[in-house]
Amino acid sequence: MPQTIASRLTLACLAVLVSAAAVPAQERMPGLDTRTELVRLGTGAAATLTLPPGAAGRPLGAVVLLPDADGMGPRGAVYGQRLLENGLALLEPDFAGGLGEDTPLPPAAVRLRLALAALAADPRIDPGRVALLGLGEGARAALLGREAAGQAPLALLYPGCDATLAAAAAQATGPVLLLHGDADPANDPAACGRLAAAFPVPAAVRHSVLAGASYGWDAYNLVLPGGITRLADPAGSGRRAWSRPDVTTTLVAADRVVGFVLAALRR
Repeated sequence: MPQTIASRLTLACLAVLVSAAAVPAQERMPGLDTRTELVRLGTGAAATLTLPPGAAGRPLGAVVLLPDADGMGPRGAVYGQRLLENGLALLEPDFAGGLGEDTPLPPAAVRLRLALAALAADPRIDPGRVALLGLGEGARAALLGREAAGQAPLALLYPGCDATLAAAAAQATGPVLLLHGDADPANDPAACGRLAAAFPVPAAVRHSVLAGASYGWDAYNLVLPGGITRLADPAGSGRRAWSRPDVTTTLVAADRVVGFVLAALRR
């Protein structure tokens, strides 16, 4: 696992520096025969596109992984590896890396349009089999920018359940995974229940609660085992949310994400 995290940190740094539209990278994910490329998204942003082993042949399904407010980094490594192991391509946009300090991110719909356009322009990707996976602020962006994504499946991890998201959910279509912990100060279980109920097709919503999990359980690289940290509120309030990251919880969450995505993209 440490080698995987280090490799993905290297890719994150390269993504900010890339100047070509699509440049093959030398890094490879340990344990998987993957190929990673760096792709320009416009507005100074870049993304890494990683193809799974044996990618030659018919177009691939893909997942856009939208990071939390701390930007592209190792928090998505476990989810990414599991998705690649199951034959899906992975696009990880880095909008924060191309911006100046204190510059706000582009609107959610703009971010989604740029990421999805990059996949649609790639003949190796099936644009009809693309899902969105968002962590924290990235999960909010996936839902708030839903019009750009059409009926793409949404996997929303600890998005900061509130009335703003519930209003957006009322107009959403397609399958949804809402995943959060019951010890999360930024995702009150009752508020998340109202969010899940706000989607127009209840049968298409999978609301899953992880017992004992706090906010940002996948930030375990930031603390010593058993330690706690504070992460930015996904709703952008300026407050910080307490987090007790945990590797085991991250692995459980990854299983649920992969199961949801594979089922949704088979439809």
